[in-house]
Amino acid sequence: MKKLIQNFWPFIKYCMVGAIGTFVDLGALYILVEALAVPVLTATTISFVLAVMNNFVLNKIWTFQNKSKNYRKLFIKFLIVSVIGLGLTLGCMYIFVHVLFIWYMFAKAITSVIVLVWNFFGNKIWTFKIKEKSLDIIENFPFEYSIIIPAYNEGNRIKNTLLIIDNYIKEKHLSTEIIVVDDGSKDQTVKIVEKLMEKIPNLKIETYTRNRGKGFAVKTGVFSSKGKYILFTDADNSTPIEELEKLRKAMDKTKANLSIGSRYIEGSKIQIKQPGYRILIGRIGNFLIRLFLIDNIQDTQCGFKLFEHRAAKEIFSFQKVKRFGFDMEALVVAESLGYKIAEVPVSWFNSVESRLRPIKDSMITLKDLIYIKINLWSGRYFSEK
Repeated sequence: MKKLIQNFWPFIKYCMVGAIGTFVDLGALYILVEALAVPVLTATTISFVLAVMNNFVLNKIWTFQNKSKNYRKLFIKFLIVSVIGLGLTLGCMYIFVHVLFIWYMFAKAITSVIVLVWNFFGNKIWTFKIKEKSLDIIENFPFEYSIIIPAYNEGNRIKNTLLIIDNYIKEKHLSTEIIVVDDGSKDQTVKIVEKLMEKIPNLKIETYTRNRGKGFAVKTGVFSSKGKYILFTDADNSTPIEELEKLRKAMDKTKANLSIGSRYIEGSKIQIKQPGYRILIGRIGNFLIRLFLIDNIQDTQCGFKLFEHRAAKEIFSFQKVKRFGFDMEALVVAESLGYKIAEVPVSWFNSVESRLRPIKDSMITLKDLIYIKINLWSGRYFSEK
């Protein structure tokens, strides 16, 4: 009996919300007609709107416990179902009261039952139906870690980085695959990696001809990964691979779903500083990100992040930003999905070969910030749900 109740509990809650909505509807109708002398059809419309608002809030928060923050899309669907219900209500009330001459309160009770049935099936089948994303989630992991390295024209640095990572893996006896994602490089990056594949176990490379952006490269690596934990790190090894241990410990200690390196919290060590103008640009960008997108993360842009396998696959399945802004987008999506994030101080070395274009890339990142905020407002990230 208990299991039966649990299986039907959402339906029971929906009926309870419907009953409360009907009480609000009937109560408001009676007050409007008897106390305020409002015409029946007008009063019916007003009482119906009040009931719709009540039902939406209770169903959103209580019945379906939707946490995706997809308020706009959800409410639009709910409103469409309700407007059709309103038309059905007005039609039934007109027929019952003015054609069949039934007392308006009894007519309203009959109408409410008809509309309740319509609303339930409309919302169950359409509004609140959860359409799960098809994700390639594996249960038996062949590797403990997948390390993703996005690379674009990294011929001068990729060999040294891969050798350092390989030495660390062997020293710690880690079961690891390394996935280099070549983002349409024009130099010798692919040939260098392919040659190293002969001496570095489980080194793989994903390639495509056209440059698509760092975010696209990381997403490609994520969906190729088979590790229990998925790390992405930069090709210049600016955050040393040894910091992986810190991220994993923080994840285990806090029961977080993802653990991210940070250059801006207590305990971080900037071993080689950026030029002053880049520090200024970075801090301004960080301030805007915290102001408009995610205020509890000090450093969204550090390219050293560790994810649980399922969390990574789900988060990046929603990714829409292909270039530099993908970091902040991933964290915004993670937070919206209810994943717990641990921010960990790390050591960081600025690369003198950085190809960051201060003005142009700052404008692109600002554009991405606005784009992400619009997607959040519109509910676009979770339109599948």
